[in-house]
Amino acid sequence: MNMLESQGKKNIFVTVGTTQFDELVTEVLHPDMLEVMESKGYTHLIIQIGRGLEPQIPTSRRIQITLYHLKENISSDIEDSSLVISHAGAGSCLEVLNAHKPLIVVVNQKLMGNHQLELAEKLQSERHVVMCYPETLKTTLSDFDTSCLKILHINNQMALSNYIEKLMGF
Repeated sequence: MNMLESQGKKNIFVTVGTTQFDELVTEVLHPDMLEVMESKGYTHLIIQIGRGLEPQIPTSRRIQITLYHLKENISSDIEDSSLVISHAGAGSCLEVLNAHKPLIVVVNQKLMGNHQLELAEKLQSERHVVMCYPETLKTTLSDFDTSCLKILHINNQMALSNYIEKLMGF
C-alpha cells in the first residue's frame, strides 16, 4: 500500500504516451468502466491524453477525474498510482515496470506494425503485465488481480532495457 492509499486515495493513472489513443481514453471514461473502477475502490482517475482530442469528462461520479495532454515527466503520476493502464509503448511499459506498479497494457490495434502487440504479449507471458484491447478493458479491469503479476526486479534502466530487448529476441 502506498502513502496515498493509506490516506484513502486509490489512483488509477492512464497514459497514452506522446501519441494519440482516443479509443483508450474514451473507454476509461465510459460510465460502465467508471462504475467498475468505483466498485474496486478507486477514488482518483488521472489520464494523460497525449496528442489526443480532449474528451468530455463525465460528471456526478464518485471518482475524481483529472486529465492533461503532456508534461515533461510522468514519474510522479506513476509513483502515486495504485494501478497504471498504459498503451503498449516500450518507454511507458519500462517506466511503469521499473516503478513496480501493477500494469494493464492496452494494445492500440491501429499501430499493429510497430511491435506493441508483440511486446505486450511477451510481457504478459512472463506475467509482468495483463494485456488487453480497448474493447476488452472493462472485463480485464473487472477480473484484474494484482496477485497474478510477477514484479520485475531490475533496478536500473539499462538492465531493464536489455531485459526487454532479450525478451523480444533483439
